[in-house]
Amino acid sequence: MNTIRWKMPDQYLTEWYRNLSGAVKTAFYAAFAAGLAAHLYQFTNKLYNYDELANTPGGIGLSTEQGRWLLNWMGRFMRSVFGGSYSLPFFNGIFALLFLALSAGMVVSVFQVRNKLTAGLIGGLMTVFPAVVSMYFFMFLALYYAIGIFFSVFAAWLTVKYPKNIIANIAAVVMIACSLGVYQAYFPDTVCILLIVVILKAAFGGVKEKKEWKEFFLMIARFLVVMAAGVAVYFLINKAVLAVTHIQLTSYQGGDTMGKITIAQLISALKSCYTSFFDMGFSDVMGISYNRTVRRLIKVVWILFAAGIGAYLVLKKKEYLNKVIVLCGILVFPVAMFLIYVMAPNSYCYTLMAYSVVFFFVFFLLWLDACSRNLKLHAPVKSITNWVSALLTAALVIVFVWYANGNYMALEYTKYHDFSYVQTLVTKIRSVEDYSQDKPVIVVGTQINDSTNGMGSLIGDTFTVGGKADTNLGYNSLLYLMSDYLGFSPYYGTYEEIQNWMQREVVREMPSYPADGSIQVIDDTIIVKLSDYEIN
Repeated sequence: MNTIRWKMPDQYLTEWYRNLSGAVKTAFYAAFAAGLAAHLYQFTNKLYNYDELANTPGGIGLSTEQGRWLLNWMGRFMRSVFGGSYSLPFFNGIFALLFLALSAGMVVSVFQVRNKLTAGLIGGLMTVFPAVVSMYFFMFLALYYAIGIFFSVFAAWLTVKYPKNIIANIAAVVMIACSLGVYQAYFPDTVCILLIVVILKAAFGGVKEKKEWKEFFLMIARFLVVMAAGVAVYFLINKAVLAVTHIQLTSYQGGDTMGKITIAQLISALKSCYTSFFDMGFSDVMGISYNRTVRRLIKVVWILFAAGIGAYLVLKKKEYLNKVIVLCGILVFPVAMFLIYVMAPNSYCYTLMAYSVVFFFVFFLLWLDACSRNLKLHAPVKSITNWVSALLTAALVIVFVWYANGNYMALEYTKYHDFSYVQTLVTKIRSVEDYSQDKPVIVVGTQINDSTNGMGSLIGDTFTVGGKADTNLGYNSLLYLMSDYLGFSPYYGTYEEIQNWMQREVVREMPSYPADGSIQVIDDTIIVKLSDYEIN
């Protein structure tokens, strides 16, 4: 009789770890170490951006209203387990970094990278890229966003690793739908990985015979079916959730028009994909190519990449169909990188949405590594190429680490200035004639315009990752600063009450803050006028 062999948890973990390749382990550890160097500043301080202000300490912001149904479910799960979905910098930061490091290991596994240095550089890139910095600006959502990235990479891993396993491919479809349900901008990650697989397979996968070509095109068809099915499942679940919850999609960032695009918008979006790709070497694109050093490094990447492509075209004899597929794939790759332009043509795209751009640098490393192993290059050429590509990518990782720390320091400068300014405002409110703690406070106007408060974050023009502001003295942020961070919590009035006060002539004639008379007690109500305004 066969007996079941029961294993202890440590035995399973030991066997699983032993079966991982050295390159996968290197990618994970390098990703985690580089991530700590880049983001520990954020993990060990309570910094905020505008959305963090509005959702401190336990909110998740808009979710189902923007088609992010899984984000809503994860937030509800955290509340059921921990009593709240709190913005805990170290907890959220470390566990988010763990998911990113696991994603880096899976990317290395997908491409069967053997070179540990290449694997380590891929890991480092995937956790220090500027889009990750932007993700951590939204610390209250960082863990969920990192899980979304993990889902997008896991989907590609399942699709590639288990080509004949129907269950695995169905799971990949579910993972794509889940990634979209967390944050739609992470779907291009899956597209980029699978497109790189196709390109490398055509170039160096030994696809020559009729049977091999059949399997190759079936692989492409399967990739397309899995991705299309993932998107379809996402929209079906989204439609069902909206119907059950009676929630309508918001127009914010084009959330209500995702998946809808006109021919003119499509042409414009495709044009933007290519212009953004080439602009990276000459100007700032979404906070990624932010200074001359990064742009110069990107130009060198272009040159080496082009040289690698040229070497492949020359040294690989015949294989004309392979070369056509490779060139077509490379030409399409910028669209995959910036696919968010096509997915959300009515959206303002910024750094948070640009994580898929990291796969351009991953592709660069994989391509040169494949050229080194598969092309008949002279030893000096191979050695120089490996050295230059490694040093170039290491330099990018180091500069991105520097950039991350600078952006977090910019957030801290903003915090100091916000607190100082708003504390003075609170003091003036409390010092107004006839002040009483029982009087409601009505704030009208949108943005304080004070030339004496023009320092911003001091370094905001150098550290330009999207997702932060140099000042948070606008209406909504100001109220959160006063109530949640400084503890000044009088009754601020309902929307209707504020609108009624805004229409009163005595309020419209008040000067704007910080002028004398911008804070007054009128009919037992404290009125604070930030700026002139228009009546809707």
